[in-house]
Amino acid sequence: MSRQLPEHDPAASPAAHRSGRALRADARRNRERVLQTAQQLFAQEGLSVSLDEIARRAGVGPGTVHRHFPSKEALYLAVSIDQLERLVAEAAALAAGEDPAAVFTLLSRMMANGAENSTVKSALTAAEFDLRTAAPDVAADLTGYVTELLDRARTAGLVRADVTPGEVMALVAGAFAAIQHAEAQTDPARAARIGGIILDGIRAGSR
Repeated sequence: MSRQLPEHDPAASPAAHRSGRALRADARRNRERVLQTAQQLFAQEGLSVSLDEIARRAGVGPGTVHRHFPSKEALYLAVSIDQLERLVAEAAALAAGEDPAAVFTLLSRMMANGAENSTVKSALTAAEFDLRTAAPDVAADLTGYVTELLDRARTAGLVRADVTPGEVMALVAGAFAAIQHAEAQTDPARAARIGGIILDGIRAGSR
């Protein structure tokens, strides 16, 4: 039996659909604004900044922040996943190109991102959150692009023949710790130098 529609359904009107799409678009923009603001404030001022202050700086109401992120931990996780998704987008763009050394560009960006978000990552670790578990598809996509770009660099003779994607990902994680140990999180040039020294170890002829 076919479902009979009511004689007049305002929600089914073109205007209502346009309004719903606009509302969803506004909600997405507000969420993105909150995430970007939170990431900046966490990096600049630490984790003690309140959700209400993040809302004020983002130009949205406190209710908007609390609706999307009911706790500080939920916001930490969302910020980290958002940054991971941005890295995947950058990786996809690099994979679409033809630069044989693109893997070094991606790994450098990953290290810089880790340094910029080290405070949030530390909070997630303390709360026993693992991004590979919380966002397995995104993490797998990033690892896949690293593998693809590493293979390209290996074919071009730019990286050691024996280095594996797992080892490269471990080096990136180690770079986060090295940058933090050197207290270089807020010094992009120094963080980049430390990352560069680490990456030199996977270049062809480095043994």
